[in-house]
Amino acid sequence: MKQRSLHQYFSLCILSLFVLLLSSCDKVPINGDLDGLWQLTTIQTPEATRDVKSTRAYLSIQLHLSQWEQDGTTFYAHFKHEGDSIRFYDFAHASLHRDKNDDDEWITEEEMRGGIMDAWGIHSLDARYRTRQLDSDALVLERADTVLYFRKL
Repeated sequence: MKQRSLHQYFSLCILSLFVLLLSSCDKVPINGDLDGLWQLTTIQTPEATRDVKSTRAYLSIQLHLSQWEQDGTTFYAHFKHEGDSIRFYDFAHASLHRDKNDDDEWITEEEMRGGIMDAWGIHSLDARYRTRQLDSDALVLERADTVLYFRKL
């Protein structure tokens, strides 16, 4: 009887450990409302306010990586979100992350000056913004004289 009881206890411990291991493998959102897929809707500058919904420029945030996509062109960047500020840095062409043998490289200053990230209102390899609004529906980023408005999808 004692041996059966010990066997049941051991089986219960193994089952509990297995369930715990399975549940701990999930990636949980670490960025709160910032995590998810965002569509850039408006870029506001002193010169003009432009409705850019039709350009289909998207920003996706998960863990410590951001993905910028428009018309099949994809870029990645690391980001850091602290308080009311967010910094995007280490911009790269998508293929750099998909295939380590690809010849693509990190986005350069020259490419930035050439307008490679213009669709998102980004003109610097180290883009720093103040988070004016962040909730489950809207993200508004402000830097100097540029304000970017996103809606959550």
